[in-house]
Amino acid sequence: MPYWLLISRSFAISWRHRYLWLLALFAGEGGGTFSPGGQTSTQIGPSGSGTGPDVSSMPQQVSDWLGQHLSLVAAVSVMFILLTIAFFVLAAVCEGALVRASAEHDAERPFGLRVAWRCGVATMGTIIRFRLLLIALWLPVFIVFVALIAGLIVAIVNKNVGPAVAIGVVTFFLVLPAIVYGTYLSILNRLGARAAVLEQVGAKASIVRAHRLLRKRLGRVLLVWLLSIATAIALGVCMAVALAILVVPASLLGFGAYASGSSVLWLAAAAVSLIIFAVALVIGGFVAAQTSTYWTLAFRRLEIDQAPVPAYVYPPAAPPQFTG
Repeated sequence: MPYWLLISRSFAISWRHRYLWLLALFAGEGGGTFSPGGQTSTQIGPSGSGTGPDVSSMPQQVSDWLGQHLSLVAAVSVMFILLTIAFFVLAAVCEGALVRASAEHDAERPFGLRVAWRCGVATMGTIIRFRLLLIALWLPVFIVFVALIAGLIVAIVNKNVGPAVAIGVVTFFLVLPAIVYGTYLSILNRLGARAAVLEQVGAKASIVRAHRLLRKRLGRVLLVWLLSIATAIALGVCMAVALAILVVPASLLGFGAYASGSSVLWLAAAAVSLIIFAVALVIGGFVAAQTSTYWTLAFRRLEIDQAPVPAYVYPPAAPPQFTG
C-alpha cells in the first residue's frame, strides 16, 4: 500500500478542488462530527450583607428567574434544538458529498459541487442513521463517566474520603479502556462513512463492514491512522504559525487601542480580527478536506494487494520451423 502516495495525493486533490474545503467545513471531517454548542450565564447579585453571594439561596433565585422568563427559555431551547438538527442534517449531506467527490477526483473523473451535492442528498438518510448508531455506541461510555464524576463530586462535597478515593481509582483505571474504545469508534466512523457512500450499503451494514475491514487489515488501518495523526500534528503546527503572524499585529493594535482609547485603532483591531477569523476558516477547511480525502483514498486501497511474484517463469515459446 503506497502510504506516502495517500498523503501527497490527498494534498494535491484538496488543493486542486477548493470546493471540497466548503463541504469539509460543514461535514465535521476534521475532528469528528459537527456539534454546535453554546452557553448561557446568569449573574446573580450578591446578598445585602456585602460578604458575597448567598449560595444557599441560589437555587431559589434561579427558579424564580426561570419562572419569570419561561417563554424566553422555551424559545431559546426550541431554536437551539432546531439549529442542532439543521446542522446535523447539513453535516450528513456534506459528508456524503465530500466522500463521493474525493473518490471521483481520485479516479480522475470530471466532478463538481453540484453533482457532489446531489450525491450527498442521496446518501443523507444513510449517513444520519449511521451517525446516530455511533452516538448510541458512545452513549454507555458517556453515561458511565458522567455517573462517576457526579459521584466523585458528591463524595467530595460530603467529605466522604473513602468513597471519593474509590471512585477516583475506578475512573483512573477506566480512562485507558475508554481511550481505546474511542479510537475504535473513530476508525469505524472514518471507514463506515466511506462504506455507506462508496459501496452504497445501509447504516448498520456500514458499521459491520468497517469492523470487518479493521479486523482483516488491522496493521494497515493502524498505520493509516498513525500517519493521519502525524499529518494532523504537522498541519496544526503550520496553521498555528500562520495564524500567529496575524495574531501578533492584532494584539498590538488591541493593546494600543486600549491604552490610547483611539477609535481608529479599535476599528483596525476589529478588521484584523475578522481577517484572522476568515483565514482560520479557510485553513481549517483545507485541513478538513485533506483529512477526509486521505481517508477516502486509504479506504479505496486498503484491500488492494500487490500482484504476487510468479513461482516459475515459463520460457518463451520456440520459433516455428519451416521445412522445404
